[in-house]
Amino acid sequence: MEIHVEAANADMLPKGCYVSVRVGDVLKQGRYEPQRAYNFPGIDRRRDVRIDVYQHVGTCLLAAEPDSSSVHDTFATSTHPDFPAMKFKVNVTTKTEEVQKSKTDRAAKMKGKAKDIDLSVSG
Repeated sequence: MEIHVEAANADMLPKGCYVSVRVGDVLKQGRYEPQRAYNFPGIDRRRDVRIDVYQHVGTCLLAAEPDSSSVHDTFATSTHPDFPAMKFKVNVTTKTEEVQKSKTDRAAKMKGKAKDIDLSVSG
């Protein structure tokens, strides 16, 4: 399924805004571009389509390490003249079992790819 979102009056949208389109449990989002197509898996029954419009007001960057916990005091640099820099306290916790599952899943995926390559080379 493909969805296009185009403002009837583009002058009414804030400059540089973002559009979020949700169909069921699937969410797609990006900077508003009237020509953009949002592609979703096919639907088997009637679904609601939710469209939200957001304005980016700030950003920050921090590191998350596997198998560790950390607390960060960070500032979000404002990208909007009406908002000052914003301070956040961010708690990052990675559970050991999540890290192990991620490593196991990644190893299995790589093993499957290697097997596919071996079959295509020898076949």
